[in-house]
Amino acid sequence: MSDFKTVIEGTRASNSLPNGVNWNFYNSYPKFKKAVSSRQNHVLKLISALLKNQKIPGNIRDKDEDHQFELIEEGNDTILDRVTHNIDTLNGSFKNVGVSVTPKAFVSESTDSTQAVNKKRILVHGRNIERPQIKFKIKVDNRPVPFKPLLTSKPNSKTPLDLCLETNEDGIMFYKHPYQLELEEFKVSAEHLKVSKVVKPASLEDTKFVEVYTEEQLNSMISDLENVTELAIDLEAHSYRTYQGFTCLMQISTRNADYIIDTLHLRDKLHVLNEIFTNPDVVKVFHGADSDIPWLQRDLGLYVVNMFDTYQAAKILNFSRKGLDFLLKHYCNVDADKAFQLYDWRTRPLSTEAIFYARSDTHYLLYVYDMIKKDLMAMSTNQCNYIELVFQRSADVCKTRYEVNILGDDSHLSMYKRSKKMFDIQQMYALKHIYAWRDKLARELDESPGYILPNHMLLKISEMLPKESFGILACCSPIPPLVRQCLHEIHYIIKKAREQTFENQTEKLSEDKSFTQDVVKHIDVDMISLHDYSKSKENAEDSLPTLLNDLNKLVDDEIEIVYFTPKEITIFQEINKKSRKHIGLTNIVYKQPYELYLKTIKYNNVLKKSLEIKEKISENNEPMNVSIPMECPDKLYLTTQVKEIKKEIIDHTNVKKNIQSTIIREITIENQSSSTSSASQNSTNNSRQNNFKPHKYEHTDFAKFHNQSKEVMLISKRLQKKKNKIKKNKKPKRLQKTV
Repeated sequence: MSDFKTVIEGTRASNSLPNGVNWNFYNSYPKFKKAVSSRQNHVLKLISALLKNQKIPGNIRDKDEDHQFELIEEGNDTILDRVTHNIDTLNGSFKNVGVSVTPKAFVSESTDSTQAVNKKRILVHGRNIERPQIKFKIKVDNRPVPFKPLLTSKPNSKTPLDLCLETNEDGIMFYKHPYQLELEEFKVSAEHLKVSKVVKPASLEDTKFVEVYTEEQLNSMISDLENVTELAIDLEAHSYRTYQGFTCLMQISTRNADYIIDTLHLRDKLHVLNEIFTNPDVVKVFHGADSDIPWLQRDLGLYVVNMFDTYQAAKILNFSRKGLDFLLKHYCNVDADKAFQLYDWRTRPLSTEAIFYARSDTHYLLYVYDMIKKDLMAMSTNQCNYIELVFQRSADVCKTRYEVNILGDDSHLSMYKRSKKMFDIQQMYALKHIYAWRDKLARELDESPGYILPNHMLLKISEMLPKESFGILACCSPIPPLVRQCLHEIHYIIKKAREQTFENQTEKLSEDKSFTQDVVKHIDVDMISLHDYSKSKENAEDSLPTLLNDLNKLVDDEIEIVYFTPKEITIFQEINKKSRKHIGLTNIVYKQPYELYLKTIKYNNVLKKSLEIKEKISENNEPMNVSIPMECPDKLYLTTQVKEIKKEIIDHTNVKKNIQSTIIREITIENQSSSTSSASQNSTNNSRQNNFKPHKYEHTDFAKFHNQSKEVMLISKRLQKKKNKIKKNKKPKRLQKTV
């Protein structure tokens, strides 16, 4: 007890130190700075000695402030785990050990600490207790589905019971609060806003006490509560060996009696209390009902209307501490020991000390309710009634709905942010997937995630990424039993985490965002297609877009054959002739992909037929006209002068005679140095070369040809540079300044 007082005094002294701007001001004085640094070194020495005594690795004096706090948190978690393990060992949690513990603290009405020391009790927090959820008639459902209220009837209602699924703005489905309308229209009666005469309650020994374990006892209690206008209610729950948690005990107190209800045995019978709990004429006094209200909905199907939360009142009164132990000490002069908050309330039968603690939570609560109303009335003004304000805030707490925990992609980030660690890609992968593995196993076995793998151990495993399975066990002290059983699964996740790279993450991100379109060359068309089937198992020809209709309609008879050297097919074409004088993107129009695709099919068919003709002509060594350049490769000039050549009958002699009458357009750019003809060429070719006159590009308007080959574009750029130089040289030079 003296050590606890010392810690409190030290905390108060540290809180009184200056901070913010005041700290900078005081720190400017050398004496203050020297005193603070000496105290700091002394505290670090003490903490370092404690960590070494507990065999926690790491030197706190060599780290910065952030790492110092991390080491202290890790040390606290490790020490608490060892304390829990030792308590389980001493209390007979293991079969070979059966030792009782004599704690020094005890709940007492008097301030005499010697009375508490002489009392003996066993603090049970064991793993060998039978799991009560096995005997529940309604089996526990941990699936991530919307929670459906357990109500079958709705007493004290203004609207009938409606259990229909609804959807919020985010698309999440839920069941509406059954008493939403009743809580919104609730108004406090004038009787409850008044301050009645305060009467101090009788002692626990002089007050009637009833234990409710059977249905008959429950009905008898309900008959006693029918004529009561004020109730004090509290719950005791267990959450360590179950995923969602369950209520183990309910305490109800009136002005004359205390009731303790076993909610494990009467779990499916307590819905009859809704007659009293939803009665707007009966005040239900809670302290800190933020957890009690969802627990009542989840386990017992109970809802509360007309509640007064003393915690909300303590916030309005701006008390330094707002716990129930503080209110009991402040108003009743009762010392309440909160050691039984660690008590395993699944234990049956309950010890006398546990019953004494449970009764004290509600026995004095109605007296605290009267006294706190008196203080609120003293604070109230004509503009604001603080008693009514507490009722309104308590009604807002009653409107909360119980919701099943749903695992999302970002569920692990809250724990990661609290740890203040900096993880890389591999560590974050391990943290996310081990967190998901722990959640899945906890749902299946109905265990809490903290029992399967505590948070600090999960963070340490994700940070260290041990290569071997023994390294995983080294990160856990003590080793949770389910970690040892599922060691291979954790090791597999860490192995996958070590294989993660930045490239893998980007690929996965693109897959998650449905960027499934790939780019590949089509089988029939030598171009980049908007429809990619490179990674598809289906045949690309069968999966062409339906907008193309039937390709068989493009019969060979309808196409005139033109032989030319194939060039690039672009998506740009010219605008009107008026705009040709403007050079740049203003002259360019984007072609529709569908039109381009149709055009390429015709282009491909013409190309195939021209190649066939070329091969047949080359076999007979016939010369071809190559003097006519092609003006724009993306346009196919299919003129009427070309004779039709059917696929069924092809006469090679007619092709030889009429080949000169066809339009032959070919762009061939060759270096003059490398264009030496062989001696075996025909005389006709020599005569054509002698009559060849090179084209003068100086006066050519290149705006006509937007889709010409790269070589021609390079020539145009060179000529443009040459013109610019000539213009520069024509400008008169400036006279040099003479000194």
